[in-house]
Amino acid sequence: MKKNKNLIIAIAAAVVVVAVLVIYTVVNNGNASDSTDSGSAASSEETDTSGTESTDSTEEVTVDSDNPSASSSLVITVTDGTVTSLSAYPVEDYVTLGEYIGLEFSVSAMEEVDEDDVTSLAESYFSSMAADYAAVLTMGQLVEEGDTANIDYIGYLDGEAFDGGSYEGYDLVIGSGSFIDGFEEGLIGVAVGDTVDLNLTFPSDYASNPSLAGKEVVFTVTVNYVTPEMTDDNVAVVMEGDYSTVDELEEFCRAYLEYVAEYNYQSELDSAVIEAVLPICTVTEVPDFLYNMMFESLTASIESQASSYGLDGDTYCTYFVGMSLDEYALLMADEYVPEVMIFQAIANAEDLNPTEEQMDEQVEIYMSYYGYETAEEVYENYISRDNIEMYLMQTYVADFLAENAVITETEETE
Repeated sequence: MKKNKNLIIAIAAAVVVVAVLVIYTVVNNGNASDSTDSGSAASSEETDTSGTESTDSTEEVTVDSDNPSASSSLVITVTDGTVTSLSAYPVEDYVTLGEYIGLEFSVSAMEEVDEDDVTSLAESYFSSMAADYAAVLTMGQLVEEGDTANIDYIGYLDGEAFDGGSYEGYDLVIGSGSFIDGFEEGLIGVAVGDTVDLNLTFPSDYASNPSLAGKEVVFTVTVNYVTPEMTDDNVAVVMEGDYSTVDELEEFCRAYLEYVAEYNYQSELDSAVIEAVLPICTVTEVPDFLYNMMFESLTASIESQASSYGLDGDTYCTYFVGMSLDEYALLMADEYVPEVMIFQAIANAEDLNPTEEQMDEQVEIYMSYYGYETAEEVYENYISRDNIEMYLMQTYVADFLAENAVITETEETE
């Protein structure tokens, strides 16, 4: 079944853009803590409200699971619990916006896709997939000079296999001169699937193994397959009908490289927007429900990433960032929550909050891609509706700020 590239791109964007915003915040916005007058956990000299250092300390932080905001260094507004959606919270009471129309910044120009890169990617993709089909595709084909032949071989000296003379699945470029004289030449004209004996003599000055120098040996060699050429017929077999011709495969690779170029450009643009807008806005207080929701979401995301490495969250964070999971999630929440509030205030001012229909469309994308049958399964297993709303809001605001900014595109220099 042919994969829906547009769907893949939409999902990738939905998942990755949020991650980019979060990572950019943690790594690059330590100096932007003046965008809130509530303090920042990014300073090693500050302590959180519970008296525990929130960064640069390897001491594990104890977080109240019912109220993680109690450990935050931000000024937290305790709500009555009836407000659970950021869009329903009066952020304007706690956010002062600067002049966000006409932001000025520079980004690198979008990279143009090179046709040589398209061909190279198509060949690499084809080769990576072709190994499982190579024996079938090339069975009976005669080995020629320049081919890459996958071979098994055993070397015999006086009828006994000698050490270092055997290998299975070796990729040998015929004519490369990698093996002793006569070995590669002896395989030219051998059919894939056949086994031959090569009667050869090691050079008298064979330094790699002097005990074999000048000795007559026999190599029994089986040609498993020859690396298939990227032809229309072979592409159709290897790609199992997803792509039936070389042109179709290259078009897919071209679209992928264009997506990567667009994604890299958009990532830099989003980062530039954040870097430009945060210093001109201030946040005085944040709601505890938002902080706790963000902390839990970040913790779950980190634990999911850790599990892909076979690690628990604490081990993962200790190894990669030098702090516990709770410390890292607190740091990220302390930095990220004020930013979300600034974006929400702009969304409210410019009527950029997502509609129910837009959120439903996003849920349908997740359902289609991940195979969920109901929206409830998406909320239970992947992402909450509040987080979908927040993601779309951030996306719309970032796009709005970029559309109304003065952007200078710079060419990269080698």
